[in-house]
Amino acid sequence: MKFGIVLNYMNYKQTISCADNLVQSGIDKIIIVDNASGNDSVNKLNEYFGDNKKIHIVLNEKNSGYAKGNNVGLRFIEEIYGISDDNIIYIINPDSVVTKNIVDSIADFISKTPGAGAVTTLINNGVKSAWHHMKPGRAFLFNIWEIRWILGKMGIYEEVFYELNSDFSQPVDVVMGGFFGIGQSTFKMIDYFDEGTFLYYEEEALYARLKNYNIQNYLLNNLSFTHSGGGSTSLNKVSFKRINDNSKLYVLKKYYGVGSMYLNCSKLINKFDNKLLEILKR
Repeated sequence: MKFGIVLNYMNYKQTISCADNLVQSGIDKIIIVDNASGNDSVNKLNEYFGDNKKIHIVLNEKNSGYAKGNNVGLRFIEEIYGISDDNIIYIINPDSVVTKNIVDSIADFISKTPGAGAVTTLINNGVKSAWHHMKPGRAFLFNIWEIRWILGKMGIYEEVFYELNSDFSQPVDVVMGGFFGIGQSTFKMIDYFDEGTFLYYEEEALYARLKNYNIQNYLLNNLSFTHSGGGSTSLNKVSFKRINDNSKLYVLKKYYGVGSMYLNCSKLINKFDNKLLEILKR
């Protein structure tokens, strides 16, 4: 079976559109996890989908972010439908749009590719849906807000995206969390997403967890999903940076073995940069 998980937070309009799109794309069961939205999302979702047998609406008791929220849906599938090597899980953000061809092609690729992990396609016909895993030195450099800002103006970013080749598929490190497919048994083997992250760097942790089992992620180069934007949480610069910094250092410590000196220097820089951003009212 093909299962889709859509994480909703205060965004029921895009979530409804996304779930409808997944039904049209051949997904057998769609699990919408509401991450304790403070608006009328749950009522609107229940009102729209009613008794639709393809849709499950699961309520999370609090807004626990991307990793924990999606894990609620993954464990719901496990509890209700069990585990099968034939099951494919599709993680999709509400602001992403796929087609039946994409859904079927990912399932077919996973079934025919031993050791395949997370599989995605191009995004908006570009390659920014997959990138090389981070390196501690580069991560430290981009952790300095002033340097990050200057490099950004020069078109240099922390993520190093892949060059597109002419093959149908290519192995990649990190795939974007906005949309990918993965075998349920493979996902279960690594115990799903790492819940130590919150909103950011969950894809990096996923890559590292899969790599520990010699599982390879892939990018399909002849297909592209649409990312419309507007479905992410809106945070001011300081709030974004604090959450981003915490997840980043968590992943660097757990999966890349950075030491106390690295962590302490990073935290000191973060405090300075956060104070500067507050003064600048960013």
